[in-house]
Amino acid sequence: MAEFVGIDLGTTTSGLAYIRSDGNPEIVPNGDGERMTPSVVYFDPDEEVKLVGSAARDGGDPSRTIYQIKRFMDNPDYIVDIDGKMWTPTEISAIILSKLSRECSNIVGDIKDVVVTVPANFNEFARKATIAAGKIAGLNIKRLVNEPTAAALYYAHAKKITGNTLVYDLGGGTLDITVLDIGKYGDFEIFTSEGARHLGGANFDEIILDMIAGQYKDQRGADLYDSDAQKRRMLQEGEHLKKMLSKLRKASETVGNDTEGISRVELTRDNFEDAVDRLLLRTEMLVEQALLSSNLTIDEVDHVVLVGGSTRMPAVRELLERLFKKPALSCGNVDECVALGAALFSKQSLTVHEVCNHGYGTLALVENAETGEELFLNTIVINKNTPIPCSESQTYVTSEDNEQLIEVEITQGEDSDPKYVDVIGKIGLEVPAGRPAGCEITVTYAYDENQRVKVIVTDETTGKSKQVAISYNGQGVLSDEEIERKTAYFRNLQIE
Repeated sequence: MAEFVGIDLGTTTSGLAYIRSDGNPEIVPNGDGERMTPSVVYFDPDEEVKLVGSAARDGGDPSRTIYQIKRFMDNPDYIVDIDGKMWTPTEISAIILSKLSRECSNIVGDIKDVVVTVPANFNEFARKATIAAGKIAGLNIKRLVNEPTAAALYYAHAKKITGNTLVYDLGGGTLDITVLDIGKYGDFEIFTSEGARHLGGANFDEIILDMIAGQYKDQRGADLYDSDAQKRRMLQEGEHLKKMLSKLRKASETVGNDTEGISRVELTRDNFEDAVDRLLLRTEMLVEQALLSSNLTIDEVDHVVLVGGSTRMPAVRELLERLFKKPALSCGNVDECVALGAALFSKQSLTVHEVCNHGYGTLALVENAETGEELFLNTIVINKNTPIPCSESQTYVTSEDNEQLIEVEITQGEDSDPKYVDVIGKIGLEVPAGRPAGCEITVTYAYDENQRVKVIVTDETTGKSKQVAISYNGQGVLSDEEIERKTAYFRNLQIE
C-alpha cells in the first residue's frame, strides 16, 4: 500500500505523487502514461464508460465533455445534465480522482489515505465538496492543503530555500498569491493568501481566441466558429499558440471550419501581451495586496517562486522580476510541484502554520455610538489571516421582547456591508417564551486545519446551545445519504 500520497485536483490538469523509500516525492503516471492528467471527463453515449484525460479532451462531442469543473465547485446550484441524468461538480471531480487512484495504484499499490490540494481562496462549500468527492472515489482525505502551501513545501525540499517567500500560483483556472516564512528547521508559517477564483490560463486562452477569430473574420468575412464543438477546437489551437509565444516572438497557425475554409493567422508576443495586460495588472494588484496583508515590503521578500502552467508566459516572469528586482525561481515543471508538495505534506513530518483565508462572521443590528442609529451589518468573529486551528466567540443581545427563535446567519467575507459577503449558513435556536429584549447570545466559530467551519450558538440565560457544521441548500448539494449511495455506485463505474 502507498502510505504517503498527495493529489493535485487541478482545474486543467490533475496529478498524483507519492513518497519513495528515499524520502523524495515522485509523480505517478496514470494508465495512459500521462504524468499529469487533463481534468476533462467525457460521457460516452453508447457505453457506460467515462473517459478521463487526453482521450476525453481530444475527441468526442463537446456537449458530452466536461472541462474545468473545478471552477464550479463553489456553486451549490451548478448541475451538468447528460442524457437526463444530473451530475454535480462533486461527482465529476470524483470521476477524476477515481481515474488517478485506480490506475496509479497499479504502480505504487493500494491508495486510500491521501492529502488533496485546493486553491487557497476556495470557500467553505468548495472545500466540503472536495472532501465529498474524495469519499465517493473511495479515498480518505486526511487533510486538505492549500495549493501554494504544498508548492512551497516542494520548493523548500527541492531548492533548499528558507526565509520570506512569495508563491505566485497561476494555474488553469485560479490565481493564488501566498506569502509565508520557510524556517530553517522545517517550520512553515503562512502570513496571508490573496487570490481570484476565476482568473487563470483559461482567461488568457479566451483572449487569444478572440484575436484569432478577429483575424479570421478580417480575412474571410465570416465567423471562425458557430458551435461549441468548433469553439473548443479553436481554444485548443489558441492554447497551442500561447505556448509557442512563450518560446518565440512570433507564431502562426492554420485555422478554419468546414463551411468557410481555412486561413493562416499570425500573432506576435507583443500583441498578445498588450491584449492580456489587464489580466496581468490584476495579478500585480493581488501581489501588492498580499504584501500589504503580510506587513512585508518588497525588499523583505527573499524568494519568489512560480507555480502553475501559466507562469511559463514571459510576461509573468518579467512582471515579477520588475517588482522584486530578482528572477523568480522555477522548479522545472511548474505543473507538478503542487502534487509533489502534497505528497510531502502527507508524510506529516513538517510543521505548517496555516491561516484563515476568509473572515467569518454574523449579520446583526449594530448601534452607531455617535448617532444612536441602528444599522444591519456584518460583524466579523474570525478575522482573515487568523492562525488555525482557532476558535473565536462574540456575544450579541436579542433585539425584541418574546423572541422564541434565535436565528443566526453565518457569513464569509471581510466587508461590513452585507451586500459584499456570502451568507453560507443559518442556525435556529429555540429559547423560552416571555423573555425581554437584551438577552445575551454567544456565537462561537471553530476553524479546523482543513479550513472547515463549525458554529456553536449559546443562549447565556438558559445555557442552551446548538452546534452545527455549515450546511448548504442547492441542486448540487449532496446529503450524507446521497454520498454513501454514490460511493457504492462508483465502485462499479467504468472509468478509463
